[in-house]
Amino acid sequence: MAEIPDKVAAVQHMLASIFTAQRALRALAPEYRWTGLGNLLGDFGEFVAINHYGLSKAPGGSSGYDASTVDGKTVQIKTNYHANQIGFRDEADLLLVVGVNPDGTWSEVYFGEFAVVRDNSRYSARDNKHMIAISKLKTLDSSASSQGPQ
Repeated sequence: MAEIPDKVAAVQHMLASIFTAQRALRALAPEYRWTGLGNLLGDFGEFVAINHYGLSKAPGGSSGYDASTVDGKTVQIKTNYHANQIGFRDEADLLLVVGVNPDGTWSEVYFGEFAVVRDNSRYSARDNKHMIAISKLKTLDSSASSQGPQ
């Protein structure tokens, strides 16, 4: 039974490391919340997307979008770690989906017209949102998603 307390101690240590990292992230980029494990992933996706693509972060409380382009188009940003689909609500001009790897590296899954994704998604009444498989998302307008909308 000594194995169980050791495992609990290891998990507690890892959780403490995550919380320490979250505090450091809040100090580095205080405009993001960096809270909760789901929000942590979403905040990371928004952070890298906004900085990599030169987007402007949406004001707090903005509905349906997380950032905007230099020409004023709204962008909803989604981050995916290992799920086989993403869900979304509301509307924006563009959708940017970032895939995160276990080592923290990331890649663009899709960056293109929001309407194209919405039109190719299914609506889940149970979750009250649209859903689309990552595999399908990767096939949508691949020429536009390789460089983002022009």
